[in-house]
Amino acid sequence: MDGIEISRDSIVRRRPEPLATEVNDEVVLMNLERDRCYGLGSTGSDIWRRIREPIQVGNLTMQLLAVYDSVPGQIEADVLRTLNQFAAEGLIMVSTATE
Repeated sequence: MDGIEISRDSIVRRRPEPLATEVNDEVVLMNLERDRCYGLGSTGSDIWRRIREPIQVGNLTMQLLAVYDSVPGQIEADVLRTLNQFAAEGLIMVSTATE
């Protein structure tokens, strides 16, 4: 995870290495470095699409609040969990807002 804990102030961006394709409106990733395939589901796919360019986690959460009907705290928790999973698998780059 680049040694950085992901918070709402973190900046995230997907790495260019994983191959991604759309299957039935969901993203399927292939990480050739780890020889793994991931089916992201609808929410994970939405997050993946939104992190093509660097984005602050708080801004990403606000974008998703406008789309999904859920309480703000739940969406933020889900976003952080998903991003931490992406980071653990080496799928994203994480930096602090000051870098």
